[in-house]
Amino acid sequence: MTNDFVLQGRAWIFGNKLDADWQICSLDRLEKLKNQGIPLIAEELGKYCMESVDPDFVHRVSPGDFIVAGENIGYSAACLDGDSDDPHFIGAASLAIKGAGISAVLCESSGMGFLMTSINLGLPVVECQELHGKVHPGDQLQLNLTQGIIANLDSGEEYRFVPYPPRLVEMVQEGGLYAHLEGKRKQ
Repeated sequence: MTNDFVLQGRAWIFGNKLDADWQICSLDRLEKLKNQGIPLIAEELGKYCMESVDPDFVHRVSPGDFIVAGENIGYSAACLDGDSDDPHFIGAASLAIKGAGISAVLCESSGMGFLMTSINLGLPVVECQELHGKVHPGDQLQLNLTQGIIANLDSGEEYRFVPYPPRLVEMVQEGGLYAHLEGKRKQ
């Protein structure tokens, strides 16, 4: 069995319907970076995470902090479902969040593509219906992916969610799917 995997940090509160392509990581920003020849990697994208929602976010966030949000986080209004003109870069939002130093996204619900991509990149997304509205900006939170508990260290409240299975915890600990597979390949 996997040991408990616990993360701790401050809460950054956002509302519902946080769009992956316009609010988390702007497609306009992606186009500018691409045109400048800047690689679309976590370290670069993190510099612009949430800039359209909170321009100072990346300057105030600390490594290990959490994004806490409501419903439908990471949905994509820009996806043209395979059209050759589709500007959508799957994973940009997840890479931007990870590059900004956020350790996990805690929300009521998330877009399926965002959820899967984030986990594959080693960024946990936890869906917990009772969390949003009870956590305040700056609250110190502790997330236990193995036991399925989010503890608000300031209020003393605990919120439960479906724990991550041991193999998924292991994959997140190793940095995501590709790092996990690379580790297995080298064994």
